[in-house]
Amino acid sequence: MGRGPALTPAGAPAGAPGDGRALPVDRDPQRIAAMFGGIAPRYDLMNRLMTGGRDAHWRGIAAREAAPTPGDRVLDACCGTGDLTLTLAGLCPSCEVVGPDLTAARLGGARETAAARPRRGLLSPAFVRGDLLQLPFADGEFAAVTVGWGVRNVPDIPRAFAEMRRVTRPGGRVVCLESTQAPDGVRRRFHQVWMGRVVPLLGRVVTGDTIAYAYLPVSIEAFPRVEGLAAIMAAAGLTRVRYRRFGFGAVAIHVGTVPEDGLPEAAR
Repeated sequence: MGRGPALTPAGAPAGAPGDGRALPVDRDPQRIAAMFGGIAPRYDLMNRLMTGGRDAHWRGIAAREAAPTPGDRVLDACCGTGDLTLTLAGLCPSCEVVGPDLTAARLGGARETAAARPRRGLLSPAFVRGDLLQLPFADGEFAAVTVGWGVRNVPDIPRAFAEMRRVTRPGGRVVCLESTQAPDGVRRRFHQVWMGRVVPLLGRVVTGDTIAYAYLPVSIEAFPRVEGLAAIMAAAGLTRVRYRRFGFGAVAIHVGTVPEDGLPEAAR
């Protein structure tokens, strides 16, 4: 995985470019929950269509980067319909995987998808209501935390990573799989046309929703670039932060580690 050559300083003031606070997009939690609840029945299908089916491959990489070991307790924050949660459960069958989300409709779909696991003698993830900005879990409760296509939709990105770091035990990893702005050039122009024109039209046809998939490209443009997101993770106290791009550079997986002594490098 790559490391950004010039990370945004951790001490950048609130509202500075790339710090994840001054975002010109309405990220009211109740509005976001209602929007995703409305598209929940076709959400997974749209993900497959938008990514050409590559989203499952990227989730597999994110799950492996979390590096769960047998018996671990693992959190998939903003679990949505449970795709990444179930990927983690499939990777580590003896792990206790927990998936919180704000959207009742998506949690219901996740529970339905996971319902067959106990009949096959497999542990089923626990899907619960929970807010990424105020996770209802104890400090250091999880061996690893993942978030897939969720952190872009919260109103306070630095706080989200601070919460994920808080509930991860020392030595554990925080893994973020998220859409991002493609690099400048031909790939960026292609991605802008695909996300700005094709995906909203596809979303309207497949889900009947004219808002959610118009929100998507706007939220991506307002989201910190890969270097800025790495800086936010470092400022939250995560170490050895690195990232790797996929999908013409328009998707990124970031990985950070909670220090073994529980202290960020600056405090040592």
